[in-house]
Amino acid sequence: MSNLTVSKRSLGADVANYQSENVSYAGIKFALIKLTQGTGYINPKAKAQIKSSLAHSLLTGGYFYATHSGSVLKARAEAKYAVEKAKAYGIPLGSYLADDWEQGNGNDVNGSVSSNTDAVIAAMQVIKEAGYKPLVYAGAYVLRNRLNTARIVKSFGTCLWVASYKVMGRQDSADFNYFPSMDGVAIWQFTDNYKGYNVDGNICLIDLKANSGSSKPKSTNKTGESLSLHPVVKWNIGAVAVVSNSKGAYVYTSSKLDKRESDKLKPCGSMWQVFGLENGAVKVGKNQFFDGRAVYVKANPIAYNDSKHAVAKVVLPHTHALDAPKADAGKVYGLELNSKVEIQGRVGRFLKIKELHKGKQVYVTGNRAYIVL
Repeated sequence: MSNLTVSKRSLGADVANYQSENVSYAGIKFALIKLTQGTGYINPKAKAQIKSSLAHSLLTGGYFYATHSGSVLKARAEAKYAVEKAKAYGIPLGSYLADDWEQGNGNDVNGSVSSNTDAVIAAMQVIKEAGYKPLVYAGAYVLRNRLNTARIVKSFGTCLWVASYKVMGRQDSADFNYFPSMDGVAIWQFTDNYKGYNVDGNICLIDLKANSGSSKPKSTNKTGESLSLHPVVKWNIGAVAVVSNSKGAYVYTSSKLDKRESDKLKPCGSMWQVFGLENGAVKVGKNQFFDGRAVYVKANPIAYNDSKHAVAKVVLPHTHALDAPKADAGKVYGLELNSKVEIQGRVGRFLKIKELHKGKQVYVTGNRAYIVL
């Protein structure tokens, strides 16, 4: 079983197929093992390296090499692939998994900072929902200039794994005169040749804590709430309330929550359009209110900003991408029922598909593809 806590300023290594299956380096307390790359490559040594790391009582985590660039859909797919392998190969739930997001080998960091950040956050959310602690790895320049790290840190806390070397070549310890100071750093990779072992050397800036060595995730739900409710709504619905308490929620006739509409609970997962907030209560109809603690309120970005990024789900069969934002537009290609497509804004009720078709903008009607919240 791996250590559950590693004190800050402890040393660690990260390994891939280039390193030995025996994860044993003088002085290290934690190890991060490469699992996958994209959705088609698996580190052939991953299983053995994880087993070795655990046998040496190291806090054991993993990472996947990203090829998703700024694509939210690809980011989710790659993170899910890595999570599957992490579970299968024995990385303890509650430990750390990183999105290794750097330039090259199929990954392009030169897209918009907003899209890049959306994609990384999407991958990290998949990791979090799977029961692991998410990190994002990149060089100092990329973290400072190609991602909005403030957004990432706000979402996941201290979660940056930054690479920055004093010199190229052997280093035996971390010289903090060369630390790339920035907020939210959990781990600093300070060399690509730790003590001459030809392995990356790292130092943690915080206590690393794995929640459990169990193969089953511990519930983070102390109030019976579901934490992965992602409803879909029409483009013009500004916000919805989703009943999140597993036992359901009562509807009240005033924002004071002093009288129930009935003694029948509205079921967990049921969705209601939001018309406002009063006294901490969520208004979902005329004289209808939920206790704000029993629901999640989710805003629809497309309804408020016609250039916002989003993901849409095709909800009707025989849906097509269109060549113009109008009712009599030509059909370009079919969109499969229940498939998801990235959206970058809208024109009226027509959603702009982010990926161009033969260099041209295409659309899908918002009555056939709903926004995923």
